[in-house]
Formats: sequence, structure tokens, C-alpha cells
Amino acid sequence: MVFDAIYYGEQRLWKRQIDDVQFQLAQQDDMSDTEDSFIKRAISGGSNASDVIRGVYEGGLKTWECSMDLLSYLVRHGDELQSVLSGARVLEIGCGTGLPSLHILKHFPSASVSLQDYNRDVLDLVTIPNVIANTDFAPVDGVLGDSVHFEDDTETCEVDLDFRRTQVLFGTDTDKIVGERETPELTSEEAREADTRLLNGLQVRDRCEFIAGDWALIEQELRAQRREHTFNMVLTSETIYDVDSYAKLHDLLCCVLAKPDSARIDGRCVPMALVAAKSIYFGLSGSVLSFQQYVQRRGVFDVTSIWQSGGSMPREILRLVWCEPC
Repeated sequence: MVFDAIYYGEQRLWKRQIDDVQFQLAQQDDMSDTEDSFIKRAISGGSNASDVIRGVYEGGLKTWECSMDLLSYLVRHGDELQSVLSGARVLEIGCGTGLPSLHILKHFPSASVSLQDYNRDVLDLVTIPNVIANTDFAPVDGVLGDSVHFEDDTETCEVDLDFRRTQVLFGTDTDKIVGERETPELTSEEAREADTRLLNGLQVRDRCEFIAGDWALIEQELRAQRREHTFNMVLTSETIYDVDSYAKLHDLLCCVLAKPDSARIDGRCVPMALVAAKSIYFGLSGSVLSFQQYVQRRGVFDVTSIWQSGGSMPREILRLVWCEPC
């Protein structure tokens, strides 16, 4: 698999290339007439990774601008967020490539992250490979048989994740089993099982959770598991472009965000949700202002704009904390 280097300050994360995802999908021949296979056909057939197909694919293969804003904010304010993130449970809603969560995994060793995306395929194709490439299997000057390349000021690396997958599935019989197959590529089910085993072997295995599905269904499932109010921080980027989604997002936040205790930061409740978004989504119904107004009408959270990009197409980060009294 091929990964691009993402630099923020002096730090680096690896993010799987979309072209590499499309190449993988083009090689797969185990597609059946299911919703998941429709996603694969749409993307491998040339659809732009930024296209959103409502109810099918929410653009999770692309790293959106506001995800980078959120990542940069976590870096700039790392010291003041230390008390929030130390030992914290973090949920990233609509994670896609998951860069903010990857930063937390790397730099806050006592924190755990749950990464949610609408599509299980997105988790399998980019989120989980990104976790693997940025933790125990992070390439450093070509160790473990992987390689790092520099070309036209672009830094990429290749991590032979397929080799590791076949090894963890078949062990010493890998060459024999793969040689007898009609096609050497693993099926989606085999790759998913291999990733589960690989993650179980990583040092971060107890610090990662991957959740797929619609927000309303996830809320129901978390309540059924009695996991209400278990996340100290919730992160989300580019998820308020449609006013019709506000209620489900707000309800999920109400369900998952931990209630405050006596600990404070600048007089505010410690548990918080950070919502990164474009100030205006041209051609769509959502905006930062309309989301702020919706939150204020609900009267559950105090909402504050804590960062603005400026420029002709401004972006913002909102902070939501429980209203007083909690």
C-alpha cells in the first residue's frame, strides 16, 4: 500500500493514497450485488472520492480541509488540552482518514480513540491501514522491508500490508496457499479478518475501536450497551453541510459526551466536542451559523467559535460544552 506524508509543524502522519485505494478496488473480483459493492464499483469506476452519495457514501476516502484544521488545532493547543486528553476516551465522528485521531494515538499514549464512519468500506480501505501505518508498522528509513520515497517534493512510503496480511492468515503455508489460488489478492472478508488479527497484535490494540453506520443507529446501539456519556472529547469535521443531519448529530453528541466533573479549563467544563466546518457550504443547506443557531435552540450545549481561518472561503472550529447547570 502507498501512503503520502502529511506534515503539520514538525510532525508527520502517513495517509493512504486515494489512487492506491482505487487500484486495489479495480483488482478485486469478489463483488456481489450488495450496497458495499456498489460503493466499491462507484469509486473504482472513476467517481471522485470527494463525491457524496447520500445514504451510500459520505466522502470518507478524501481528507477534507477541516480535518487538517482540527489536526492543527490539536497540535497548537496540545499543552492546554493535555488534562482533557490524558487518559481520555475520544470519539471521532465521520472520521474518514482519521488524522486527528492518529495524532492523539501517537502523542497521548494514555488516550483511546473510537473512529466512526458511515461506511465500513472507508474504515477497511483507509482508516485501519492508516492506524497500522502510523503505529507499530510506521516506516522509518525503509525498515521492515518497507520503503520511503522522495519525488518532486512529495514524500511517500510503501508498506507491504498485503504481505503482513497473508502472513498473519496463513503463516508458513502462505506461499503454498497463495500459489494455489486463482487470484493472489485477498477477498474483502479475508483482508478484514487479517486486519483484525494485525490490530490485536499492535501496541495500540486496546486503544482503538472502529464503528460503522448511521448516527441514529449508533446512538441506539451505544445506549443499548449502556455507554452513554463515556467520551471526554468528541471530534468531527465537515459533517454539518446539511441541516437535515443536525438533529442526528446533536442527539449523538448528547448521548456520548461525558458529563463534567469538578475539573475545569478556563472556567469551562472539561468534556467538549470540537466541530470543524466551512463557514458556508455553497450549494448546500448547512453552515456554521445555522448549526450554531440550531445548537442554541436546543439549549443543551454552549457553543463558541474558537478558531477562524479568514480568507474568501473561511473555515471555523466550534467548541460545544454542556450548559450550566449540567
